[in-house]
Amino acid sequence: MKLKTTTYKELLSKFDTHIMATKSIRTGNHYTGQIEDFLIFLEEKEVLDINNADKEIISRYFDYLSNRPKKRGTGKLSISTLNDNLSTLRIFSLRMQDEKILKKGMQIPTNFKLDYDTEDNNPFALVRPILSTNEVKLLFDKCSSPLEKSLIALAYGAGLRRGNLERLLESDIDFRQGMVTAFKDKNNKTRRVPISDFFLQVLKDYSIYRLQILASLNKRSDYFFIDKKGNRIKGNRLNDVLRQIIKRTENKEIQQKNITLHCLRHSTATHLMDAGESFEFVREYLGHAISDTTLIYARRRKIKNIYRI
Repeated sequence: MKLKTTTYKELLSKFDTHIMATKSIRTGNHYTGQIEDFLIFLEEKEVLDINNADKEIISRYFDYLSNRPKKRGTGKLSISTLNDNLSTLRIFSLRMQDEKILKKGMQIPTNFKLDYDTEDNNPFALVRPILSTNEVKLLFDKCSSPLEKSLIALAYGAGLRRGNLERLLESDIDFRQGMVTAFKDKNNKTRRVPISDFFLQVLKDYSIYRLQILASLNKRSDYFFIDKKGNRIKGNRLNDVLRQIIKRTENKEIQQKNITLHCLRHSTATHLMDAGESFEFVREYLGHAISDTTLIYARRRKIKNIYRI
């Protein structure tokens, strides 16, 4: 596929000339090829002004790159190739600013920085451990109260951060529409998260249980997670509740993973990718402001076991 618009053809020509002059290489180089792919993608998305290539469209482009097959050989693009594309886009952005074509630099994600798994030297391992779907089911089966089941439902089923769980109000859960609102999320953003019918019923059961506690104490509380005295349960205590559930499983593999509430969030991200959800969906679902972390999930699914929800 080739570029169609005259404007983008001219931009590519300018960039190719710049690369040949600064990199001392001949035409047809991979830098120009990478930018041509990017401009073709913009054309296909009907973004015909380079100034309209905002953070969202660039994230969509790297969703496409991280999932498309190689042009030569088999498999998908390597981490180093994706990082090379990111670097080339930065060169292109700077050059277009010098040419007074771009009004401001494009918002390009930072390069991948992945930790190695200490056991198998796996460069695609996430910094935090995750659970398989079977392990999550085991945790849920070992819950001994509606509160514990609701904690799993929101940390795993809705991917909420610990701070969201601590601040969550009863009114933040829309039982009719099956949505949870996370206020004051990371980067001070508010997002609405869909939750499955199964987990929604779990939250309904806990809501009744919660109201019974408050009624017996003749007390009121807006916070969703409360203890038996009607007081809000803070983040550290919620992690303690999770540790109690893990201990109850008597599963050494789970116990050795040192799972926290945030690990459940990482688990659901990986499971969503494994189930075929797009990079964009997972990024929005988790409330990631930039794409770097979610891109790791996209690469990780190639290496680790395939989990089905």
